[in-house]
Amino acid sequence: MNSLELLNLLQLSDSAFPIGSFSHSCGLESAVQHGLIKSKDDLRSVIIACLENTGSFSLPFVTEAYNKSWDSAEIQRLDNFHHISVSNHVANRASSKQGKSLLGTVVQVYQFDELITLSKHLQHCHYAVLFGVVFSVVGMDLKTTQTAFMSGVLRTIISSAVRLDQIGPIEAQKIQLDLLSIIPDIILRNDNKTSADASIKSPILDISQNSHDILFSKLFYS
Repeated sequence: MNSLELLNLLQLSDSAFPIGSFSHSCGLESAVQHGLIKSKDDLRSVIIACLENTGSFSLPFVTEAYNKSWDSAEIQRLDNFHHISVSNHVANRASSKQGKSLLGTVVQVYQFDELITLSKHLQHCHYAVLFGVVFSVVGMDLKTTQTAFMSGVLRTIISSAVRLDQIGPIEAQKIQLDLLSIIPDIILRNDNKTSADASIKSPILDISQNSHDILFSKLFYS
């Protein structure tokens, strides 16, 4: 990776890049309110389960979209397939919202013709699909793309845990540093999967997040 590629990676993966990540907790808020987290060990277990779900379900879409980023028809198929594959309507809605924000921001910032054209044809704009496409078009290698995707999810959950007053900011950084070490293994185990292999490993988190809309009081969109 040369210096320009690194700088592009830092910009795209920066928490200040306006894709609305701060509005989402990846289901953590619902898990907290439904009593799934009663200790720091529970929090760690839930974060790991969320990362495993991301690796087994979302990462195959990232990888396939990356490899087929040049094929607009195939990306549309992937986007539609992602939409019907998510049983959790809260996660489905959040994915589409984040994906649209990612695509809209990148189109305005980078102004790649391929992405401008794609933005006119995608119906749902799911985040995992758009992430793979964007990082491919920008020129990142696949491994960097997969790692950045997983790292971004971890950062979002950790940030949400702080805002939900489950941990302090220093402890959050310690946990994030510790859990970064499991990301390469999650990527390795899901590296060769296609969208047809996408699955959820921890359904209880999926069910919990599905009830996010009925929470009496909530801080996050999902």
